[in-house]
Amino acid sequence: MDLELTDKGGSRQLFLEGFELEKPRRINPRFSSKVLIVLKPPAALAERIFTDASCHAAGRTKREACPAALLHITLLCIGCFDTVPHGLVNRMKAALGEIRARPVPITFDGSSLFGNRNCLVLNSRREMLELKALAKMVQRALWRANLPYVAASPFTPHLTAIYGCGKIETMPVEKPYSWLAGSFELIFSHNGETRHESLGRFGLSAKAERYEEPENQLYLPEKIFSMPKRQIRKIAAR
Repeated sequence: MDLELTDKGGSRQLFLEGFELEKPRRINPRFSSKVLIVLKPPAALAERIFTDASCHAAGRTKREACPAALLHITLLCIGCFDTVPHGLVNRMKAALGEIRARPVPITFDGSSLFGNRNCLVLNSRREMLELKALAKMVQRALWRANLPYVAASPFTPHLTAIYGCGKIETMPVEKPYSWLAGSFELIFSHNGETRHESLGRFGLSAKAERYEEPENQLYLPEKIFSMPKRQIRKIAAR
């Protein structure tokens, strides 16, 4: 094998005869298997969501409702992988096992179209503070352990009922879909196989401390900006 150092354009590069650099492969997340951290509804409730979504899809889209066993809320996406990354999964299970958090009340009382592919999702009219706090705790646990994840900003709680349905009517929710989530799960979502492989389940305990309240933003009335500096200092000193 011949080794040659080339210096073209002012840059030095090691040339190995008989070897060519592999072009980077572009990955489309839509068609890739993923490691996810999720919450799943109870089986009976998942069947109800699937039945309602199937009825709504009929005559409106060629897409079928997401199977009951695959319905989930994504707390965090770890990344795309061809196969289960067992070494990474073991490290993640150790980090996630350190989380101490309370069960999370979930209520979806509405629906909307979400994302570029116009997926039909269930959502909530109220802000889901506990769910957002749990997602934040999961992200912190992985960050402290120096583990990878895809940060979704902002985190928008939703459950996808029909993928890629196009611009159809939203689904009326006459009776809210509610449950108390007692655990979250690490899964490998097999692309094209409509299958979730469970990699670990992590319980939530009512004995854990209450979730952190969101940070309040300091509100300054508009009038304060038109006040003289001396008067502003007096208000700040109170």
